[in-house]
Amino acid sequence: MSNFGNLKKDASGPWVMFVLFSIAFAWVESAVVVYLRDIYFDGVFKFPLVVFWEEGKHIIDPLVRIELGREIATIIMLVTAGCLAGKNGLQKFCYFMVSFGIWDIFYYVWLYVMVGWPESLMTWDLLFFVPLPWVGPVITPVIIALTMIVTGSLIISLDNRGYTIAWRWYDMAIELGCGVLLIIAFCWDWRNILQMPGDMTRSGFPNPFAWWLYVPAYLFSVIYFAIRLRGIVYRRPHL
Repeated sequence: MSNFGNLKKDASGPWVMFVLFSIAFAWVESAVVVYLRDIYFDGVFKFPLVVFWEEGKHIIDPLVRIELGREIATIIMLVTAGCLAGKNGLQKFCYFMVSFGIWDIFYYVWLYVMVGWPESLMTWDLLFFVPLPWVGPVITPVIIALTMIVTGSLIISLDNRGYTIAWRWYDMAIELGCGVLLIIAFCWDWRNILQMPGDMTRSGFPNPFAWWLYVPAYLFSVIYFAIRLRGIVYRRPHL
């Protein structure tokens, strides 16, 4: 019993520290966004975005280039943290999912605490700017973040309790494929968001979200995961 208690304590330690790291990192992200909104939108984020075109070429503000680098650096930091916490490849990836999910949710929590935004879960947001603008109602990334936290934590818990998850390459390919479809749903309206010249209907204000792509891709990924998990989890023999 004592050994089991120590094992449980050791297994939960990294997860708790990851939660604290992700929540704190979310505050940093929210603070940076508050500064950017003060620079570009007088402290209140709204569409359309500040976009400049000249002779058919998109003119990128120097600060936007820095912001692109910051977004990439943020993902690298979350991936690195996951690699440091996980005991094996699967755990490393799952810790990244947990960290990303908590970071993403608390990003909105802290923004609401700081500036009272978003007003609701259906408020439109610019999620990322790499490689194209990712735009959608706040509820869409929050749903994905919650799913990442639950599934990542579940797999980490099973692995720490002595189970083997026989996840195949095609399982990962299918789930990543669904993830790509979700990204496409966020980027679907990119021409309008960037206000590409030559079409007066591209106002920069978000059009109806691509629910027709988001919902099937999300549901399929969750259902596939639930069905496959029941058949690929095995108890490791005691040595």
